This record gives sequence, structure tokens and C-alpha cells, in this order.
Amino acid sequence: MTAAPPVLAPELARAIDKRSTELVHAYLRTLSEKERKAAFPAVVAYTKEELRDWRGGYAAVAGLAFLGCAPTAKRAMTALNRGSLRWERRSIPRRMALDLLAVRDVPWLAELAQLWAQASRLSDVAEWKLVDAIAGAAGAERPQTAGFARGWIAWVHRQPDSYAALTAGTYAHRLLPMLFEDDTMGREPELTHPSTSFNTALLRLAGDDPSIRTMLVDGCLARLLRGGRPGDLRSFIAMYDELNVTPQEIGARVADFAGLADADLGTLATLAQRSLRQADEAGLLEVDTLLDVTAIILRRKEKGLIKTQISWVRKAAKRHPARRTELLASLDLPETPDLLPSTPPIAPTVPQMPPPIMTPAEVAEEIAAIMSGDRSMVTMERVMAAVVELYGRDRAGLIAAITPVVDPSRNNLLSHWTSDFWRECGAMLVDLLEPPGRRSTWLMEAFADLRADHALARPLSDSERSPSTLLEIRLATIKRYLRRTPVPRLVATPTQTNGHLDPEVLLGRLEQAERDGWQPWHADLVQALLRLPRVDPGDGVRARAGRLTSPAGQALARLFRDGHRDPVVTAYAQDGRGSRYSWYGKLPDRRMAVMMQPPANADPVEAALFAYPRHQKPRSSPWIPGSGAPLWTGAFPSHREVVAAWALTQLAMSADSANAGGAAAQILPLLAENHGPTGPATQLALVYGMTAPEAADRVAAVDALLGFGTAVDWQATGQHLGDCVAAGSLVLTRAATVLRDTAEAGAIETAWQISVGALPALLALPKPRVGTADLLQLAERCTRTLGRRARVEGLDAVADRGGSSQFAKAAKGLRDALAGVL
Repeated sequence: MTAAPPVLAPELARAIDKRSTELVHAYLRTLSEKERKAAFPAVVAYTKEELRDWRGGYAAVAGLAFLGCAPTAKRAMTALNRGSLRWERRSIPRRMALDLLAVRDVPWLAELAQLWAQASRLSDVAEWKLVDAIAGAAGAERPQTAGFARGWIAWVHRQPDSYAALTAGTYAHRLLPMLFEDDTMGREPELTHPSTSFNTALLRLAGDDPSIRTMLVDGCLARLLRGGRPGDLRSFIAMYDELNVTPQEIGARVADFAGLADADLGTLATLAQRSLRQADEAGLLEVDTLLDVTAIILRRKEKGLIKTQISWVRKAAKRHPARRTELLASLDLPETPDLLPSTPPIAPTVPQMPPPIMTPAEVAEEIAAIMSGDRSMVTMERVMAAVVELYGRDRAGLIAAITPVVDPSRNNLLSHWTSDFWRECGAMLVDLLEPPGRRSTWLMEAFADLRADHALARPLSDSERSPSTLLEIRLATIKRYLRRTPVPRLVATPTQTNGHLDPEVLLGRLEQAERDGWQPWHADLVQALLRLPRVDPGDGVRARAGRLTSPAGQALARLFRDGHRDPVVTAYAQDGRGSRYSWYGKLPDRRMAVMMQPPANADPVEAALFAYPRHQKPRSSPWIPGSGAPLWTGAFPSHREVVAAWALTQLAMSADSANAGGAAAQILPLLAENHGPTGPATQLALVYGMTAPEAADRVAAVDALLGFGTAVDWQATGQHLGDCVAAGSLVLTRAATVLRDTAEAGAIETAWQISVGALPALLALPKPRVGTADLLQLAERCTRTLGRRARVEGLDAVADRGGSSQFAKAAKGLRDALAGVL
């Protein structure tokens, strides 16, 4: 016989049903510890169904009841991981939970805190504070897990005095090592906010506490030695640069730097080479180590690194006459100029999309991941595709699977879907749970005038548009049409993780749709066409497309025949004089911006998203890419100039307002990986990245300068740089350092064109800007390497003035190089 389910006391059942944490807390306080433990199975059984379909406030009472009755830490954690409660544990009232645990006097508080910290990312501050308080109540050391460290960093970010928060207690010494030990923590240090920068506080702490500085230097090196994707390592390269590591510190870690010289990424090898050279010039590097490093560098493909190594070894030979012959023999190379010519960058291999989601249970897991912070384009696209396919194939199974994750009462969605497109995602999911015939009215729909024949039926204001708008439209389309005019599948799901869609795959989808007698939704088709790469699909694919008769098939055939349509992007100067202050800081007197006009006869969706108006004044409240940058580039993988135009306001503010950083690190490398023409928006985006105050942004700018290859008009980019610096809004020394690193990494042609493009505007100034001499010297090195002969407007006048300043000498040196004078 099956045992009868345990019965919950009526008083506790009523308290739970009323969603009253106060009543749950008061009732459990009246019980003995034996009675509380005995009630635990009944609480679990009573809440089982409710946790599948809870209403507002239920997570708080269920979680509080579990903590007030659980007999062990493991059983408490198992209960707290049930259903959607694992995404809502932050709502458990901290003071009541701690009071109940104190009354119970359980011996397993430290174990509970450890299990909780291991099971959660704790990126929500409220949940982290609860776990932290539980560990404190146990008198135990705080958990050393990546999840707990994330919560602590998030808490530091929210404090008005980030340095005071960072130095409170023993957290820093215990948790900072997790930044370097867990490979998933790479982007955490990039999360900075105006006036409460975690990075700024961390660097200050490193200056005050030698042990912290040692930890950071060693940690950066250890993490860089393990390698990984450039985006995961960028913050550690930036942190290393900001620490200004001394030759003495480098000399004590020579073996680590020597290992880094053999790293896959050229950026890391450049960092190692630069550091070891500092140690050598300070007399802290053994000649044998220099010989070993030289052998490593000469095996690499980056000519800039090789040339720098040759120059270094030749200078070292003069300082070590007893080993001169051995050092020069290690080069085994003919005489070469100061830099080697650059070579075209190797295009990175873009990963393929993961396999499609096949079951309702997988959909629920991915939706839960989105609600807990996974806002990637890959996850969103897989979820949308699966929802559409499974709704037609197994609607009951889909709804049963997602109901425990998506609260049908809609009360919990607002805490997750904070921006327009996430709110639209929540609305779409909730709408699937409504009985047929009913329609959600709780959400103000941004696209209330959607029609079947057009994705947009009215013009959108500036505040309603961004590259994310296309995702919002597609989500709204699913919400509106999945019941009325369902389709078997979406056609816009990409085949690569950067958003590109293989032309032959899209052709196969449209051929199947035509055979089955259905037409893709308009917004879905527009997105699919925008995702086609700018490559020749081949005569066979074109011929197959030409045989299609449906509107979607004919649209594909036209694109194969005519290619992508592009907007017209024009740069102009904004007048910021008299602009009001904002929390970003004072806006500049002059800022370069762009306007965008859609192509003639553009589709309504393209017309809305390929248009950006002219604004006379600099803007202070732009769209901020942040973690949404891959969504932008993923929607327009063949239109990077469009994405650059939309991102430009935020990139400009990062540079000219010395605030709101991080945009360049997010967006520039993605633009370099994508397709499409470049113009003034891309050029200015790179200028703002090169002059950004955040080191991570400037590292990303180097990556982008290398990644774009010959796709950008580099001389025009230089002209924008010179113009903006001359106007007084940008810092030239930052750009000079970026260009130096770019040249040393092998892109000497790029660095040269930008430098000579920028110089006329800078040389025309009555007083040279700081950094102009550095740019002149770099231009001279590049000129001699490339053997160029050219004329730079204004250079003769400056060189003829003479003088002993570094600026005057650098001007004469460049003029001689451009004239072929040795």
C-alpha cells in the first residue's frame, strides 16, 4: 500500500496560502525543534504543486518555511532548489530567516552557507547577503566559491563608497583569488559604474596593501597563462596594465612571462615581451633567459613581435659584450628596419550554433537560464525557435514544462525582463500560458499596431528604436501570431554564433516552406535576409532560389541577385556649448556624431532601423550596448556600420566624458568579426575606443584595429582622430599608446595611416597637444619600415622652427623619414 502523504498543520497551511511570511515566521517560532523537523515532509509535499505554478510572494513563504523546518543542511538546500524557487531565493526575508535559524540553534549553518554558495551564482545582492549572514551567524569563514565572490563584487558595486566596501572585513583577501581561479569570472572586473568603480577601488587597495598587489599580479599572470577567448582575458590584460608592474616584480616572475611569450594570442605574447624587456633594461634578466625567449618569439608568425625582439637583442648585445656573439647569432636574420611590414590578419573561425532544442524540458531549462542572467543571442534564438516548433507539435507538453519557470500571474516577470525586449520576451511566454480565446492586457505593447503584412505599421520614435528593436518585433510577432497564423518553424535562426545564416540553409528552409504551403512571418523573413553573409552563394544556389515562386523565395532571389542594401551614413559635428550637466559629467563643447538615412524603397523594418536622425546637441542618455552587444551584432552581422552608428553615442561618452566606460570592450571586437562596409560610424567608433579612459576599452580597440584588416579607411580614421583631439574633447596619449601596440602586433600599415591622417589637424594647433611627439615618433618608425614617401600638411613648418624639444626633434625625424633621408 502507498503511504498517505504527510498532513500539514492547518495554521501553517493557512499562513502559506495567504503568502504571509509574518504568519509563517510567527507559527514556526511557537513549535519545538522536534515539531519543526517533523513538519518538514508535510511542507515539502504541500508546496510541491504550488511551486509549479506559484503566485506573487510564494517563493518567500516557501523558502522561509523550508529553512524553518529542514532537518539538515543538505535537505534544506534540496528544497531550496525545487522548481522556480531556485530563481527566486532572493525574496526570502533575511531577518526572519536568520531569526528562525537562531531560535532553532541548528549546528549546520556553516554547511548550509557552503552548499548554498556552491549551488548559486549569487549575482543578486539580496541572496548573497542572506548567505553571507548565515555564514556570519555560524561564526564560519565566508565561502570561497565563484558564486559567493560574484555576489560580493555585485554588493561592492552598489555601495556609495566602493573602497570602504571593498576593504570591509576579510572578504578581499579570501574572495579576490576567485577572480583568477575560476575561468567563468573573466568579465566580472569589467562591471564598473560611475563613481563606484570596483576596478578603481581595487587598484587603490593594491596600492595600500602589498599583499593584495602581489595577489593581483600573480593572479593576472596565472589566468593569462591558462589562456582562453580574448573577451575572457581582456579584463586581466587591462588590470595588469593598470597595475604598472615594476621591473623588479617582473624579474621575480621571469618564468611566468617566458611562458606567456609562447601564448596563442599575440596580445599576450606582446605583453610578455614588453615586460621582459623592461626587466632586462633594468639589469634583472639573465642572458640565458633572453636567449630562450628569443627562440620562442622568432618561431611566432607576428612580424611585429619578431622585429621588436631583433631590436631588443641587438641593444642587449651592446650591454653584454662578453655574450655579444652568442646573442647576435641567436637572431640568424639579415639586417632589418626598426619594424617589419604587417601581414593581413587571419580571419577567426566563427563557431557553429549548438544543436536545436528538441524537448519541452530543454526549453524550460534555457528559459530559466535566461531569467537567471544568460542574455546571449545564442540562447534567445534557440528558445524562440523551439517555442515556435514545439507549440505546434506538443503544445500541452511545452506549457507543462515552462509553467513552473514562467509565473502566469506575471508578477515576477518584471524583476527579470527589465528592458523592452526582455519584457516582450516575458509577454510572449506568458501569452502561451493563457487559455485559448483570452488575451493578455497587463503589458503596454510597444508594437500594438502590428499587422500580418507588415512587422511595423507606424513609425517608431528615437527612444523606441535600437538594433534590439528587431528582436522585440520578432518576439511580439510570436506572441501575436502563434495562435492566429502559426508557422511550423522560424526561418531566421542563425547557423553561426555571430548571427550569420548560411545561404544554402535559408534556401532549404524556404524551399520546404513552399512545398508545405506556408509563408514565413514578415519580421522573421526580414531578420533571415539581414543575416545572410556578404559572400557569393554560387550559381547553383542562385538558380534554385530563382525557381521559387513564394514572396519569401522571390525576396531571397532578389537579395542573391542585388546584394544587401545599405544606408547612407554621414558624419557631422554637434555643438555642446551650453549643454547641461548630467550624471555622466559635463558634455563636450563639440562632438562628432553620425546621421543615417535608409536606402530607397527599403522594407518598413529596414527603414526604421537603418535611420538615425541628426541631433544638434550631444546626447546624454543613449542606448547602452553592455551585455546586449552580441544581440546587436547578431541581428545585423552583415551591417556593422549600422551597429556602429547606433553605438556611437555611448562610445563617444566613454571617451569625451571620461565616464560610462565598457562599451568599446563590448562592441568593437564584435564589429571587427562581422561583415559589411565600414564608414564614418565605424571610423569614429574606433577613435572613441582608442581614446577611452578604461584600459579594457583600449585593449579592445587594439584587437579591433588588428581584426578589421583593410576593411576600414584608416587615413580617414586618423583625420577624425586629429580633428577630435584638436577640438579638445579626446586624450591623444591614449590613442598613441594604442597605435604603438597595434604596430608592434604587426599592423604597421594601419598604425601609419591613422598617424599621418591625424597629424595635419594636430600640427596646425598653436600649442601641441600632449602626445603629439609620441605620434610623430611612431609615424617615423612606421615610415622607415614601410619605405613610404609622402607629404604631411604642416610638417615642414613645424620642422623648420627647429628647437631642442622632443616635439621639434620628432617633427624633423618624420620629415626626414618621409623624404627618404637616413
